[in-house]
Amino acid sequence: MADHLHKQIRAALVSRLTGLTTSGSRVYANRLYPMDSASLPGLRLYADSESAEVVTVHGPAVLERTLDVAVEACAVASSGLDDTLDLMSKEVEIALAAGITVSGRTLIPIYTSMAFQDEAADKPVGVKRMTFSIQFAAAANAPDTLV
Repeated sequence: MADHLHKQIRAALVSRLTGLTTSGSRVYANRLYPMDSASLPGLRLYADSESAEVVTVHGPAVLERTLDVAVEACAVASSGLDDTLDLMSKEVEIALAAGITVSGRTLIPIYTSMAFQDEAADKPVGVKRMTFSIQFAAAANAPDTLV
């Protein structure tokens, strides 16, 4: 049995975002990953929420799902913090515009919102949280397989 589609989508996002100019290989699919000096500047991503709607009459139900994924650009607070976070978000938005590949199919993450926050770490860290919505369908009894 394959992994849940959420895990497959996170893995595809990590693959697509690894190697960007500013964050390099510092891409973590974990909402609780501590962003210490060695991890900065870096990206942290995780599934934030999901909505689903039944789109079939007969069972098993097929669900049209919309998964909201947060991608957080994290950088050490400095006089150029906002510029660094803006550059990182530009790189992320461009990379995700090409889509991600899950089970041989292309899913397109759609940019929907952004918010800034600060985080306590071994050094002050600024965070630019971008949200992307990813639509896909899966049968209710097979959340590991795209329909």
